[in-house]
Amino acid sequence: MSTAASLHQSRKRRNGVMMTLCVVAAGIGLAWLALILGALLYKGLSGVSLAVFTEMTPPPGDAGGLLNAIYGSVVMTIIAVIVGTPIGVLAGTYMAEYGRFSKLTTIVRFINDILLSAPSIIIGLFVYELMVRPMGHFSAIAGAVALAILVIPVVVRTTE
Repeated sequence: MSTAASLHQSRKRRNGVMMTLCVVAAGIGLAWLALILGALLYKGLSGVSLAVFTEMTPPPGDAGGLLNAIYGSVVMTIIAVIVGTPIGVLAGTYMAEYGRFSKLTTIVRFINDILLSAPSIIIGLFVYELMVRPMGHFSAIAGAVALAILVIPVVVRTTE
């Protein structure tokens, strides 16, 4: 048997062993996921009803719903999309159509790439220091600004 053929057989065997190990590891991970989701559904499904989604949030310690939280999330998302989408579309269109080779486009593209890779927690801390601390309280506007900062780079990249 030639050296090349034996090397090929050795690599093929090693590949089979590694593929088997990967499948076993993925199976173990999926089994843990199924166990966690099963326990969550088994213990938590009894507490979920239509009232959870339609009642206002009560004072601490009382049972109640999540309507305020759902409404606040929807409002923040709508504001973020209304602010972020036009800015992103305009910036992406400018970069693709008018400023292809300009220095400004190169700088904006670089900053956009940085914002695309920025973790959302960092954006949240930035907006917290910029808006929440000076105002003295949380607000839907601050949350919407953080979401808009996260939306703009995605829209710019998609438009470009």
